[in-house]
Amino acid sequence: MEQSIVEFLERIWPDATNIVVEDFQQIAGGFSRETFKCEARVTRGSTEEVMPLILRKDPPDVEAILHTDRSVEHNLIESLRLRTTIPVSQSYGYEMDPKPFGQPAMIIERASGSGQTSALFNGGADEDQAESVIKHLCEVLVELHKCPINKIDPDGALTDPFGRGIKIESWDVFMDSTIEFFETSYKSLNYDPVMIILLDAIYTLRRNKPRAMPLSIVHGDFNPANFLYENGQVSALIDWEASRVGDPREDLGWMVLMDVYSNTHVMDYPKKEGGFLAYYNKLTGNDITPEELGYFMLFGTMEIAVPVQQFVARRVHKEFTLLLPLYVAQTSMAVLPAMAQAMGYMGVSA
Repeated sequence: MEQSIVEFLERIWPDATNIVVEDFQQIAGGFSRETFKCEARVTRGSTEEVMPLILRKDPPDVEAILHTDRSVEHNLIESLRLRTTIPVSQSYGYEMDPKPFGQPAMIIERASGSGQTSALFNGGADEDQAESVIKHLCEVLVELHKCPINKIDPDGALTDPFGRGIKIESWDVFMDSTIEFFETSYKSLNYDPVMIILLDAIYTLRRNKPRAMPLSIVHGDFNPANFLYENGQVSALIDWEASRVGDPREDLGWMVLMDVYSNTHVMDYPKKEGGFLAYYNKLTGNDITPEELGYFMLFGTMEIAVPVQQFVARRVHKEFTLLLPLYVAQTSMAVLPAMAQAMGYMGVSA
């Protein structure tokens, strides 16, 4: 693998006279991509530079929960880096040919900062930074949501990056086509009677659509694990593979749920501004309500639930014998009570 990285870097940095890859190791955590870190010692003439890198590699097709495209992710990251002030890691390039790395892959800068965001809360070592870090995180999200879609995605690659039949001619068309995707997917994930909660969620979303709002680029997995911080600021917003065109309230609703399950308190900050939603509304003028966040918590959960539960269903139906789906089933089931509570089920606690 190290030699493949060297050859990749030699192609994108033809002026380098010598490249050595050191300390190559896999990073634990997450199961959408296989992630590795290393350092590249890059010599140009008499100057040597040490570059911290991340290799993100697709898993084998049978193990993929969500099929995403490294070229699309690379183009998005570079568009954000060059056209906005959103802090992202530079993407150095991608390789769609599976031969060098075994699967399509990309190499990006390993950004500085801590990913242990739990340390910002509950008496953690960095709790003194929580106010400024989360305030900056909200400002970063607002910049993403306010940036014109065609500025970030001029080629339209984020309109329907997963091939779900999503249309974006208007907000109503977007919502209807997305909910239609949820409904048509139900048969492929209905491996247990408890999945009826997901069907109920689909009909609840269809019945109770909130007011329309301009569509934007959304992160798609905006949660406490997907940003780095240092010196009281967000140093990088990471993991952009689920990004697409959507309703900006999706990112907020998903953070509400993941904030609870991560035992963090992102939504409580910045406290001087009355919390994340209040500050977001102040910056955007959108006046989003807690009820709207509840709707989009359900909506965002369905966005994730469909590919996750389809993955589990394939294991239940013995299409393969991997152990990973059993772990995914165990962890994902914890979300169902929250969905039931959001729909007003009697006697259900989150």
